[in-house]
Amino acid sequence: MVLTLPGFCPENPKNGFWYEEKEKGRCILRCEKGYEPSNCHVLRLVKGKWNHEIPHCKNATWISAKSILTAEVGSAAAVVGVPAALTAAGFTSAGVAAGSLAAWLQTPFTAAGSWFAASQSAGVLGAAASTKLGVGTLTGLATRFLSSKFSNCEKE
Repeated sequence: MVLTLPGFCPENPKNGFWYEEKEKGRCILRCEKGYEPSNCHVLRLVKGKWNHEIPHCKNATWISAKSILTAEVGSAAAVVGVPAALTAAGFTSAGVAAGSLAAWLQTPFTAAGSWFAASQSAGVLGAAASTKLGVGTLTGLATRFLSSKFSNCEKE
């Protein structure tokens, strides 16, 4: 059962209201259609202070800042990370570097079209756009997952 106690939750913001869950001791910001909370929208009063900055209702955007950050991290990983990782492993523009991980993994039986051959081609010619797109997408998804996992915002 949800009860509202006057004065427990922060003052209602423009374009929204606070929903109080007395039994859970928390306040949840609800925004009108076309608006979204500016930050963590579930608050608790801890030792007389709110556990997060009090959010307000802002115009909803078609793409969130978190999505933009995810895309930027994925792009950076694809453009910078792939070539750096290949070079570090020993797949260089001059061929396999002596004494490297790549040299250790290389065998006389390395077949054309294998992952090793593809890595060497990427080391010599640069990674293909499709490879960069795949790495960027996977890195972006991992970034989004991890940022959500370690967020200090309470879920409803």
